[in-house]
Amino acid sequence: MIRRVDPRRPALITPQGLRRIVLGGTEGERDLRQSAASHAAVRRPRLAQAVPDCLLVVTHPDSGSLDEHAREAIAAAALLARADEAVVVLIPCADAALQLDARALGIDRLELLPVAPATTADLLAEAVAQRWRALRPRLVLMPDRGDDADLGRRLAVAQSLSSAVSVVEIADGRARVRDHGTVDRASGDATAELAGLDLLLVARQVARTELPFLGLGEQLVLEAPAARPVAGLRDLGCVAGTAQQVALEEADFILAAGNGVTDVALFRQLAEALGAAVGASRVAVDDGRFPRSQQIGATGRTVQARGYLAMGISGAVQHLQGIRECRHVMAVNTDPAAPIAQRSEFIVAEDVQDLMRALLTLVRAAQQSPEVVQ
Repeated sequence: MIRRVDPRRPALITPQGLRRIVLGGTEGERDLRQSAASHAAVRRPRLAQAVPDCLLVVTHPDSGSLDEHAREAIAAAALLARADEAVVVLIPCADAALQLDARALGIDRLELLPVAPATTADLLAEAVAQRWRALRPRLVLMPDRGDDADLGRRLAVAQSLSSAVSVVEIADGRARVRDHGTVDRASGDATAELAGLDLLLVARQVARTELPFLGLGEQLVLEAPAARPVAGLRDLGCVAGTAQQVALEEADFILAAGNGVTDVALFRQLAEALGAAVGASRVAVDDGRFPRSQQIGATGRTVQARGYLAMGISGAVQHLQGIRECRHVMAVNTDPAAPIAQRSEFIVAEDVQDLMRALLTLVRAAQQSPEVVQ
């Protein structure tokens, strides 16, 4: 099956009046969001008042906000909710000051669950289970990634919930699940009746986040779960690992090298000083400067880092596809008109080697004496 290019994705209008979709590009996306924001005033709430029945979405925040995966899970719940069901979103967080518009996201009630850094996964799962027992939602939705996926599986096991994971589509009362197959069986998607499921772990792009209605936007701060000592266990604290130990798909900040990076040793020193994971374009990998495991692009790894700094990468279509899920993309290239500029929030037109030396000096100075860097 060949996946059709979404005709509603960000596009450019050419001088000939044609609509041009740039794979991996985001130019035009801001215009679409502004257009949606301008129409938010004419959208009406889906519910007239609070109702007892609900669908529940549980997700962790991302730097004080919600990423696109979490927003898609909320949108899916809002579209699945019946006329007498509210969309309740439960967010475990250390800070109650979240930067989000609950009404625009389709949230009827936002419940914040205060957690401390010492809150264990088991304790958090029990706190979420208690809230599930109090709400008794018809359906629970969670993003199928990282801590959310782990929390969802713990909840499913503890409460004996009928669940589906890697849900890629919800339509006609059925959930389509991505099946990766086994050693003796080929892969192939499977479907399940939505009515027989209690929990869905949804994949990316399961729903569009532009909703035709608003949520009620109520907010509630819950009591923090009380820590309970476990016999025979002693908390030894947390030990921070290095960015190079993290898989590129899970990295928060990536420093990527392209054909313009000739001083690989300097590049790696800068990555270590910045605490960044190391990535590379296909050209840099084919030249033997970086291992294949660090290649980013359609023929390599697809990443979704919060920050992505491209050094000397022109921006081939395959590479842009690999970074399409990254939140903030920055680039350094001697050609400010390179294709990577279409995906970047800003581009520095400078020689890569010169900039890396200056940046490394600045970072090291800041680490030794933070007050010298204003």
